[in-house]
Amino acid sequence: MRHSLLYSFIGLIAFSTSSAVAQAQLPTGPGHDETVKVCGKCHAAEQAASLRQSRTGWEETISKMVSMGSEGTDEEYESILKYLVTNFGPEAAKPVNINNASPAELEAALGLTRAESAAVIQYRTDKGNFKSIDDLKQVPGLDFKKVEGKKARLAFQ
Repeated sequence: MRHSLLYSFIGLIAFSTSSAVAQAQLPTGPGHDETVKVCGKCHAAEQAASLRQSRTGWEETISKMVSMGSEGTDEEYESILKYLVTNFGPEAAKPVNINNASPAELEAALGLTRAESAAVIQYRTDKGNFKSIDDLKQVPGLDFKKVEGKKARLAFQ
């Protein structure tokens, strides 16, 4: 199994999250320390909290991270895999509150690019909360079709 995939992917998510956004806490349990140790070399491991993947999805993510230079032992990667599958496995898609979602949440849940999620956050900061999906049409640099395709997942509280 290629293990750097996980770290690169989580690293990309961590990079996209501004320091002003509070990060979710990782649940304790087997594999927690390995995840923090190995993944934390490149980014905040807590960013994995916004992802929900099957075992196969996490294996692919880990492989990508390894190919991008992540360093860890096979035992550490296996522990990380079990931890991620146990704590961040697939579940029913929850609504995304567009008015308080972090960049990582926007990217993971809506399929936005780093630049698009930053544009949504900036627009929201400058203009105030979104009231409807139509408000998102005004965000410069946002591919509205991505958002429109997942409108059932949006909340505007």
